[in-house]
Amino acid sequence: MRNFLVDAILLALFVAELSFHHLPKILHEVLGVAMFALIIFHIAINLRRVGSLTKKMTPRKFFCLEVDVALLLITAIIFVTGVCMSNHLFPNVASSALRRSMTIHQLHVSAPYVLMILIGIHLGFHWREFWQRFLSLFGLAELYQRRKEFFHTAIVFLSLIGVAGFFLNRLAARLTMKHIFSTPATNLPAAIFILLIVGGITFFAVVTFFIDKKFFVRRHD
Repeated sequence: MRNFLVDAILLALFVAELSFHHLPKILHEVLGVAMFALIIFHIAINLRRVGSLTKKMTPRKFFCLEVDVALLLITAIIFVTGVCMSNHLFPNVASSALRRSMTIHQLHVSAPYVLMILIGIHLGFHWREFWQRFLSLFGLAELYQRRKEFFHTAIVFLSLIGVAGFFLNRLAARLTMKHIFSTPATNLPAAIFILLIVGGITFFAVVTFFIDKKFFVRRHD
């Protein structure tokens, strides 16, 4: 359960960070540092599991490992570029040239959307475990058994909201590092913007879950 709580907090911090338009800038930086520290803790408590991915390598294990490495690299890019752009916590770390760099700025703005996709894929590979712990934490296991159709419909609906969010947030333009000041999504209330992001993560998680179920041999990794 400890791992689940850490994962849940990390997910909440990520969504909050991506909603930076609705946060004071100093809080955005503080949450970013907290998220990075928690990621280090997350890696530390899961080293044994990560190590197991390198044993008796299978296509599924290889892909999971690649996703984990990509998550780490993108997170590092976000943190480093964030430090370079910092106005509050690390104002004197980077040179003025780095602070004014449009490339640094675009990387910091675009990389979180790559991270959103990778988080969804990572969650999809561990969907059964995550879902069972979610139901257990909120005491919904029995209700789920009686109302599976409702829960599944809610997940599909949330995924469709995420798809709408891709267009409202101009996901393709963000991934190609186009300079964007705002999007229709960023002009929405914070609660709706958060719902779009959560829906986007859910969409990639659901797609990954079904791809995993169909194309990979499921084993106890």
